[in-house]
Amino acid sequence: MPASAATRLLDGQAQDALQRARALTPDQLIAAVERSGLRGRGGGGHPLADKLRAVRHHADGAPPYLVANGYDADRGSPLARTLLARNAVAVIRGIAIAAHAIGAREAYLYLHPEADAERATAERAIAAEGLGDLHIEIALGPGGFMGGEETALLAVLESRRAMARQRPPYPAAQGLRMRPTLIASVETLAWLPLIVTEGANADSKLVSVTGAVARPAVYEVPLGTALGGILDEAGGPKGDLKGIHVGGPTGGILAAAGREVRFDFDALKAAGTHMGSAQVRAIPAGVCIVNEAASLFAFLARENCAICVPCRVGTKRVQGILESAYSGLGRESDLAWLDELGTHMERFSLCGFGITAPSILRTTMREFADEYRAHIVERRCPTGTCEPIRSRRYETMVQP
Repeated sequence: MPASAATRLLDGQAQDALQRARALTPDQLIAAVERSGLRGRGGGGHPLADKLRAVRHHADGAPPYLVANGYDADRGSPLARTLLARNAVAVIRGIAIAAHAIGAREAYLYLHPEADAERATAERAIAAEGLGDLHIEIALGPGGFMGGEETALLAVLESRRAMARQRPPYPAAQGLRMRPTLIASVETLAWLPLIVTEGANADSKLVSVTGAVARPAVYEVPLGTALGGILDEAGGPKGDLKGIHVGGPTGGILAAAGREVRFDFDALKAAGTHMGSAQVRAIPAGVCIVNEAASLFAFLARENCAICVPCRVGTKRVQGILESAYSGLGRESDLAWLDELGTHMERFSLCGFGITAPSILRTTMREFADEYRAHIVERRCPTGTCEPIRSRRYETMVQP
């Protein structure tokens, strides 16, 4: 199936969705969501029906909250902004349908502070819809990558710093102001009008195609499309393709042979990466993968919220080791040390930021092993592009 076959979220209107949803009981509505197979589009892929049931279970008579996350933490993947610009009505109707399912009377549409045009579009859609006793407030995050993490955004809504929260308890049980809270991406919620009016299966996904392609942009593709097909939808790679970076800043980098990997939650996980921010970035020949991994970890070291040691220290240490490696200061023990740091981050980080970041290491060390060996053992850059930025190693802890 060609990637261009799916344009449902960006174009679908579902005019009588609210009326149809209100004619259903919450249990009937949740059952329809379950039949659709809708999984969260924010990166985690959790079934939305399970989250709706969990919030209803914990509400215990007190109205829960609903937070629609349209923050777009990854600047290279403006999916929420694109959806709001093209079809804000679907997002607002989706919020109202989800609120009916869980019994919420207060909802927040959480946006990046720079999304001025999209905020205005959402405000017009809110004013135009008959939302009854549901109040939707538009809230702005602080900027920065961590502002989009689901528990960090709860802190922002409570006028605190954007820092991750220990889980459990999960937001469905104790979320905003310690009340049960449904947090879902705007892309996830935009499916609900289609599910209610058409009985639709949630079978497409917004994806941002970037890097060395002819037409970088946001596209809507069927789930299960091969990564190569997604690149072709964007006009194909410019020149020879070296790698495909999938999932945004914390996503893994696959070799060019990864064109055959399917773009869905389970296939990406099996390949060592994740859906994440749904960015598919084409990396051209001539790019040093060790240098690329170091740049990604430098970004993560700057952007993490610093609340947990595994992520705060781990990202910085990985950055230092990789920068030392391409500065001609590598040691043979570095490969084992990188693997150990990755395992520690995966097991003990508080949120998905630190848990998924090691996918960069896992995939690049597996698929570009020769480049790591060239840098660390032979102390040379195989692409001839690396410029040393360190003159000595700076050790902060015992290495294996």
